[in-house]
Amino acid sequence: MTLREPTVLAQPRVTSLSLDFGTDAQECAEDAIEFSEQAMHMRSRWCFELGTQLAVSFVCQHDPSGATRLHAEGIVVGCEECHDQPKTYQSTVLFLELPDDLKQCLRELSHRR
Repeated sequence: MTLREPTVLAQPRVTSLSLDFGTDAQECAEDAIEFSEQAMHMRSRWCFELGTQLAVSFVCQHDPSGATRLHAEGIVVGCEECHDQPKTYQSTVLFLELPDDLKQCLRELSHRR
């Protein structure tokens, strides 16, 4: 019997949205979430009321040493039904005050798209 080194594959990155710490979640298409330093636009199955405050977290790869999870809060300022996709809503979340490290992370994420 010959022992071989295990093949190491990079884990595919899956974008997902979750509510209530994961009690309800959905995987997203790659283009379902867009970021800027001020806001996040997302398509999901959830219809949020205007003014709803959401807590969001992001995993950012700042350097080769590892990823960092950063947290932010935002207010839903828009939520409309997507007419081309049944039971799907396009929401806009305006971020509240952001720390500098999160601003940098969002800047990097927005340029990757």
